[in-house]
Amino acid sequence: MRPRLKALVSALLVALLLWRVDVAEVGRVLAVASPGLMGLAGLLFFLMHGLNALKLRVLLPELRAGRLLAYTLVAQLYALVLPGQLAGEAVKAYRLSRDEGHRRGMDGRPGREDGGRIVSAVAFDKVTGIAGLLLLTGGGLAVQSARFGDGLLVAVGLVLAGLVAATALLAWAPARALLLALLGWRAGPKREAWLLGPLRRFLKAWRDQTRRPGRALLSVAVGIAVQVAAVAGSQSLGLAVGIDQPFSVWSAVIGLMSVIVLMPVTVAGIGLREASLVGLLDLVGVPHAQSLALGFGILAFQVMVALLGAVIDLTVLREQRA
Repeated sequence: MRPRLKALVSALLVALLLWRVDVAEVGRVLAVASPGLMGLAGLLFFLMHGLNALKLRVLLPELRAGRLLAYTLVAQLYALVLPGQLAGEAVKAYRLSRDEGHRRGMDGRPGREDGGRIVSAVAFDKVTGIAGLLLLTGGGLAVQSARFGDGLLVAVGLVLAGLVAATALLAWAPARALLLALLGWRAGPKREAWLLGPLRRFLKAWRDQTRRPGRALLSVAVGIAVQVAAVAGSQSLGLAVGIDQPFSVWSAVIGLMSVIVLMPVTVAGIGLREASLVGLLDLVGVPHAQSLALGFGILAFQVMVALLGAVIDLTVLREQRA
């Protein structure tokens, strides 16, 4: 979907929500929000990004946690300004592989094998992060099955099974050979240079990651901790705007919302995030005005993190590149 169309979808969703929900009531809810709980939510959201950096360091132990945190925060900037929530991860993979490849390369040339390993690690990190997200979401849905039904739990289980199957398939030698053969049919030097060569390095590094089950399990465990911080931050922000629900409900709602906003149909998930919160929290009896206020609050924190990422990109990382 083109960026202009995604922006149009975001604008239409926000307009529809503002038309259906009492905007004045949303303003009143935000006006009386607890500053203390909002501050706690901000700390928990920042903790989430710190844990994300430590999670990536499980797969890239030779890199410093502070450096990975800097790239993680910069990725939040690109996740906000580029279409699609996965855009930030793509930029993080590119920037890390480029900068670290040049830093580690011989004679000033990029280290290609190292770059491919970094890109693969970032992708594998995202997969284990989604696995942690789905596990915590499934736990919340299982506890709150009376409110959400069993259909969503089955859907989450199927997505998790598909994720595991895709991870194993990419590590299976016959599947890798078939993929390379299909993409390499009648390939010339240009396709070999920009597609097949990098893909071979990526798949080799992916296979190496799957051969370290201890690292993979630790990465999933930290991914669950990341999601716990995200849910706890959302719960604190929800309490600030008057939404009092148990942690299991928040686990289900925030997890499902996080999966929904991965769909590349809006800019940075704007509109889709707020609509999903209104619809999901409606199942547990939360007024729409409070749900929409929560959605705007989460977006505001994402904008603040993105601005921090911009400052880091223009100062710390720029000086290191120079």
